[in-house]
Amino acid sequence: MKGKDIELNDQHFSKLCNLVYKHTGIALTEAKRELVKRRFSPRIRELGLRGFSEYCDLIDHKGGSELTLFTNAITTNLTSFFRESHHFDYLKNEILPNFYRKHGHRKLRIWSAGCSTGEEVYSIAISLREALLDIDRWDIKILATDIDTDILHQANRGIYEAKRLEAFPSDWISKWFKKGRGANAGRYQAKQSLKDLIYFQHLNLIEPWPIRNKFDVIFCRNVIIYFDFDTKKKLVERFHKVQNDGDYLFLGHSENLHNTHIAYELIGKSMYVKGKAGC
Repeated sequence: MKGKDIELNDQHFSKLCNLVYKHTGIALTEAKRELVKRRFSPRIRELGLRGFSEYCDLIDHKGGSELTLFTNAITTNLTSFFRESHHFDYLKNEILPNFYRKHGHRKLRIWSAGCSTGEEVYSIAISLREALLDIDRWDIKILATDIDTDILHQANRGIYEAKRLEAFPSDWISKWFKKGRGANAGRYQAKQSLKDLIYFQHLNLIEPWPIRNKFDVIFCRNVIIYFDFDTKKKLVERFHKVQNDGDYLFLGHSENLHNTHIAYELIGKSMYVKGKAGC
């Protein structure tokens, strides 16, 4: 197969779409045909298979590590530090200053559901350290999960090219990141003070969750946009069960809870609080 174009006919594309939906909840459309071909063709060549038909059969019957590679190949990981900055402004200026008065305790649980390469979760950690001057008196845990094991490993390492931070002042960068050396020259790594707040865990959002905590804030941004309505609704219903009234859910700028009738109230651009239904 090396060097030859691998045909992706309608039958194979339909089967791959069904497999992607079954294992990730992501609903692919015809517009994604070339993306699917581009992402899976290298793996087919690497395995020495004759085409998409054999690859679909392999996923169906083998699963395991191959299923993990399959899942990693289809996920999209586009993010940046403080993306959709109004969410972090609201966290720093509204949620955190009023948290102790509202709850009477300093136990805070935040979930980054779909943390990608980690920029979001480190942005959360920085926001907490900037806003809470008495943070050492708090019991804080940030859960960072993703379905893509490779990306999750990158997030855990917290190492970024300098260009990912070029929009920020140098003194701010040096406060929260350390310069890489040797093989990591030209890169920056998140400091331990940020890492200490975060726990990374592999998680497929459409599968059972080994989660017992309630979350004061959930970031699930630019994730449900890839799901069909039923999958999105079921996921948000599950978020609802791991939150108390008054807790917050942040979605991506192009996502909403329209017509789900789940008890979240819209309080700002893609920001919800658990409470009134009919959003």
